Amino acid sequence: MINTQDSSILPLSNCPQLQCCRHIVPGPLWWGSRDPSLSALIYKDEKITVNQDVPVHEGKPHIVHFQYKVTEVKTSSWDAVLSNQSLFVEIPDGLLADGSKEGLSALLEFAEEKMKVNYVFICFRKSREDRAPLLKTFSFLGFEIVRPGHPSVPSRPDVMFMVYPLDQNSSSDEE
Repeated sequence: MINTQDSSILPLSNCPQLQCCRHIVPGPLWWGSRDPSLSALIYKDEKITVNQDVPVHEGKPHIVHFQYKVTEVKTSSWDAVLSNQSLFVEIPDGLLADGSKEGLSALLEFAEEKMKVNYVFICFRKSREDRAPLLKTFSFLGFEIVRPGHPSVPSRPDVMFMVYPLDQNSSSDEE
C-alpha cells in the first residue's frame, strides 16, 4: 500500500496522473517493476557510468542512473528523471554518502555537456534536520531556491526545490 505522504517527491509535472513510489528507487510507480533488460548504457568512462531506462510507453519520462567512482571501492549514486529538457534529482532522506558532492558535480557536468538539459532540479523534504546545511551546500554549488508556484515543479508545500540553470546557448555558438 502506498502512502501518499511517503511517496517519491520527484516532480513529474507533465505526468500528474502517475503515482510515485519512494521505497524502490525514486521514480513513478509504473517503473517499480523494473526490467534490467530495458536499461541502456549511455555513457561510461573511468569515473562515471550513466544508464537510462527505456520507457515502456512513448512520452513517459526517462529514468537515468548515475554512478560516480569516488575511489576504487566507493561510488556515489544518483537516480533522476529526465523530462521536458530538465533533469529532476531527489536527494534521499538521511545522511549523504561520502563522495556525494563530487558525484553530483559530475552529474551536473554530464547533464550540461552530454544530455544538453536546460535545468537540473533537486528536491528534498523541508522537514529534514540537515536542511540548512543542504541549502548552504547546494547554494555553494550554484543551485537557487525555486519559489512556490514555479510552473516546472508540483505544488508540494512539504518539499524544497532548488534549480541549477544550464546555459545551453553559450556552448552552441560555434556554428
